[in-house]
Amino acid sequence: MKNQKSRILAGILAAASLASFSACGGDGDTPATEATTTTAKTEWTGDNIEVTVADDSVLDDIDINGKTLKWMGFYDLTPTNDSNERSTAVAIFEDTYGASIEYMQTTSDKLYDDLGTAVVGGTPPDICDYRGRAFPYDISKGMYQPIDSLVDWEDPMWADVKEKADNMLWKGEHYVAPFGYRFDDYQILMYNKTVVENLGVDDPYELYLEDKWDWDAFLNIMDEFKGGDPSLYGIAGWWANALLYSSGDTLVEYDGTKFINNLYSEKIEKAQGVIKQMMDGEMVKLGWFDPGAVFVTGDVLFYGMGTWAYNGAQTSMPDDVIQIVPFPRDPDGTDYYMNKELFAHMWVAGSENTDCVKVWFDINRRIVYEKQYDDVVKEKYLKNNEGWTSEMYDIVFSYNDDDKFKLSYEYGSGISDAMTGDTGYIRQLYECLVTLRDREPYETWEQAREEYTNIIDSEIAVYNS
Repeated sequence: MKNQKSRILAGILAAASLASFSACGGDGDTPATEATTTTAKTEWTGDNIEVTVADDSVLDDIDINGKTLKWMGFYDLTPTNDSNERSTAVAIFEDTYGASIEYMQTTSDKLYDDLGTAVVGGTPPDICDYRGRAFPYDISKGMYQPIDSLVDWEDPMWADVKEKADNMLWKGEHYVAPFGYRFDDYQILMYNKTVVENLGVDDPYELYLEDKWDWDAFLNIMDEFKGGDPSLYGIAGWWANALLYSSGDTLVEYDGTKFINNLYSEKIEKAQGVIKQMMDGEMVKLGWFDPGAVFVTGDVLFYGMGTWAYNGAQTSMPDDVIQIVPFPRDPDGTDYYMNKELFAHMWVAGSENTDCVKVWFDINRRIVYEKQYDDVVKEKYLKNNEGWTSEMYDIVFSYNDDDKFKLSYEYGSGISDAMTGDTGYIRQLYECLVTLRDREPYETWEQAREEYTNIIDSEIAVYNS
């Protein structure tokens, strides 16, 4: 047992010391030299929107009154002056169950270091965010513990997501219990409706409603907007990966037993051809653009980014409507594909706060599954995000439907520290797609693909052996 524990701790330290992920939102820009636990909050004056909980939605066989759930992250789960409404989950956890949440604050670039230090030091948080590198990398290093003792997979609300959970089994056990998808992390296209109206072309969202929104229509409208003017651009932002995944394939796949290098996929090559047309036509405005500024200058038609950016984009143009539309589909296909971000929390290794974690998991999944909570979740979101309208919220909410918007999940981001994050191989491949115009460092996608295929094979071989 002693040797086994030593191996687990060594794995945790190895995982924690490697490159961490980057993400948007929260307190990711707040400097910190070590994980800190704080109960301090900015002023909160109370909810305006109350949550009603049905009796049959409560786990009455568990008493966590007065107990505390420890959360480690780079953003707080509890309200701040920028978000006065408590989330529905926090409101139920605090008001119905009488428990509280303790914020173990870190930063996006130090999360894994701080998490590993806390686990090895015997002071772990109970939960932290699920992110792509959790499966299989962090799970294989012993960072988290299995959740089968917390989740009844025969319960209809969990059975509904069991297939997704089964896709991330590790040594026969579940570590990821998906609550749903991250509303703020859908990759979307935004555009100014007034600009499109003045252009005199078909509105992209109307084309989507008519099932005519495909790569060809996307290229045509950008070409119309640009009109040969080198000072105008069809698109800016972070979009290449979303367009790639709209093909229906990802760079690395997983069949339940082994990982598959998919760089030679015909679908991916076809999507890369669309990106090449965009680059060769000088439709892409390169660089990072703040959502609060990207539409102000009027030189960009589409802005591709996570849903989190919409609030800033819309509030920067208060007299116009910034419309949301999904990424277009392959004109030879019939389905829309999205690389949706799973919403889940991980049970951290060493946590013994079983009842609090079980209740927290139950609340978060129940809110997504039971329709009675849809309206209050929406009301709270709109209250906390002034740029959003009911119509735009409903558009993004519809992306939850896997029948209408099929999931393209990039397993490559979870293989290793070398594969994930801002400098990982997956990110490098995305960037290759949009730098081929400059012929550096590769002249063609085929050349880049050949260079990276051995690297990908080497990384996934660790799990396939």
